[in-house]
Amino acid sequence: MRFCVAFILYTLYLFPSAALQQGLFSAPIIDKSTAGAPLEVSGTFTLRESLRANELEWSWGEKVVVKNTSEKAILLFGATISEVGRYSSPDGRRAALGSGSTYRLEDDRFFSEKLIEPGESLLLRDTKPGVPSVGCCVNPLSETHAPSAEYRLYFVQFADGSVFGDPAEAKDSFAIRQIILRGLDRLLQSYEDGGEIGFASRLNDLRSYVMTPSRAPKTNDQPPFFETSICRQILAEYDASGVGGALDRVREILKTADKHSAMIALHPPS
Repeated sequence: MRFCVAFILYTLYLFPSAALQQGLFSAPIIDKSTAGAPLEVSGTFTLRESLRANELEWSWGEKVVVKNTSEKAILLFGATISEVGRYSSPDGRRAALGSGSTYRLEDDRFFSEKLIEPGESLLLRDTKPGVPSVGCCVNPLSETHAPSAEYRLYFVQFADGSVFGDPAEAKDSFAIRQIILRGLDRLLQSYEDGGEIGFASRLNDLRSYVMTPSRAPKTNDQPPFFETSICRQILAEYDASGVGGALDRVREILKTADKHSAMIALHPPS
């Protein structure tokens, strides 16, 4: 046993790259947005790494807060957060070992009365390093660079319809608005056609699709209406207050959407 222990220590002495190397890195979030961006970012990232021989384990976490520094209420915004590790990407590899994800975060208040007001701050992301990713192979002697987490605001739509950035980058959010509007209109139509019984039947259909998505009719809508947060809100109201509460909620959401649509019409996205 003594010989084995001595041999292991002697091996690590001769081959230090075989030993476990651990590191914890933390720094402020870097803002990569273009000049004049109306959402100011603050926060830090944390990267935890472990390297044994040429096998790397890594895990990321961030706390990211944005603040509306404009003089207008914000209806919709989209931003990315990219986790860039210490190692360069070898030829042929899409992402370097040690790098994390690029998160695409969009917040649309089109169906809500609560907008992001001037001066208001919003917690965008709050995570800690967790279960690590594992990859091979890293040269322990290769040159490294400082890790970073990069934030980029790519689009904002204000409550008056004016925008920052290219509306084409928010096309998915605009498409989801239309999916939700069609879903809400169909719910109201079910009430007009069949009264409370028809409305309840449609809600029960939507619930069954949530529980068993394979039962839902095929559609080109992505995501389908039953997967949206608005549909979940209505089903929750149905559970809490019955048909009357759910019907009132649908009408309230549509009234809010109509109000925002009227404002956006003053400065429609090009």
